[in-house]
Amino acid sequence: MRVTTVKDVMTKSVITVKEDTPFKELVTTMHHHNVSGVPVLDAEGMLAGIVSEADLLIAEEEELDPRPRSAFLEWFIHPARLAEIEKRGDDLRARDLMTRAVVTIDADAPVHLAIRRMLQEGVKRLPVVDAEDRVVGIVSRRDLLRPFMRRDEDIRDEIVDEVIQRTMWIDPTTIDVEVTHGVALLRGQVERSSEKQIMGALTRRVDGVVGVIDELTFRTDDRGLRAEPAAPELGWGENWVRSR
Repeated sequence: MRVTTVKDVMTKSVITVKEDTPFKELVTTMHHHNVSGVPVLDAEGMLAGIVSEADLLIAEEEELDPRPRSAFLEWFIHPARLAEIEKRGDDLRARDLMTRAVVTIDADAPVHLAIRRMLQEGVKRLPVVDAEDRVVGIVSRRDLLRPFMRRDEDIRDEIVDEVIQRTMWIDPTTIDVEVTHGVALLRGQVERSSEKQIMGALTRRVDGVVGVIDELTFRTDDRGLRAEPAAPELGWGENWVRSR
């Protein structure tokens, strides 16, 4: 059973800017491509930072300074920073606005790890980088939620085909699987208690499953059984002597 990774859901065509990209071009780029954040690349094309809507400080209704200002700046910039921006004008670049401590993720990382990292760090997007810190994609909260938007029928089919039949080699007709709003209900009987535990764990890993109701029963409780200790390793010729 294959685990969905970041590269399965990420946006591969990433809109990026340079460190010396002017402020107005930043705003225009984000507006034109309808994105809320853009990675910033250095001269070698490696990730140097990220500029988001928070960094641009989208305008609040409250005015902190009554002096007249450009309507363009009032729309995109927090009033507290308007004076600085107007003073510097076109000299304000991406390097002046970007967040340098960027939280990133590897393309081969499982989706659940990306979700955890995004929640822990309180960010809305994660640049996806390779071993050389080059941007190969970007993943947003919406992208990470995509696997959980699968139809119940598709989820059920994967549980039956991939978990029960191909992974556990159990006759699928002996297990009843129902999926409602992403919650999987398992009924039936397996041979051992360990199989019940494994089936529940594998079902939870199926994309789109948000919960598992395990009503499986088992014939043999093998949780308390211990494997026989392995025979001591014999030197050359010892096996023949001891077997006599």
